[in-house]
Amino acid sequence: MKILLFDLGGVVVDYRGPERLAALTKGAMSLDEAREALSTSVNLHAFERGEIAPALFAHNAVAEWRLEVTPDFFIADFETWPERFLPDAPDIIRSLNDRFRLACLSNINIPHWRQAKALGLPPLFEQAFLSHEMGARKPEPDIYQRVINRLGVDADDICFFDDSRSNIDAALEHDLKAFHVTPEGGIEQALKDAGVI
Repeated sequence: MKILLFDLGGVVVDYRGPERLAALTKGAMSLDEAREALSTSVNLHAFERGEIAPALFAHNAVAEWRLEVTPDFFIADFETWPERFLPDAPDIIRSLNDRFRLACLSNINIPHWRQAKALGLPPLFEQAFLSHEMGARKPEPDIYQRVINRLGVDADDICFFDDSRSNIDAALEHDLKAFHVTPEGGIEQALKDAGVI
């Protein structure tokens, strides 16, 4: 194992998308409904692939989710959905950089990456693989192969951590070692499961 590859939202960063979307709907969506709306939104997926601009994404999102706010208000709110680092995540990651190469792979977009930079995330990683720059998103097969190629190692030299079971399964299909990060155990437990700490 040479490289540790981390998802961001739900692994390193406290992403509050479902909660914030549910709040914007003023009760029209439950938390579970907001989670489902985000996971199935063609508009959001296109934005995460970098296929549409923020203004068009915001316009479409307000219409799709029937929000009683302007697109400008929505995109400003949306940018802050990644609210903060998860507890201890930066310190845990920094503690690993003398033994492993560290990288991240995230389904992300322009506003959320801007927020990640404001939080101070980029220095934690040697390389950042971002869906909106790569034109592909997890769990699409192409993104994993491209990451393997760009890192220049064998797939089984990469240990991947993600909070989405479908993303983990896709990584395993590409011969990465992959570990599920749960809300209960967090990144620390997943690293223990992997034998890293």
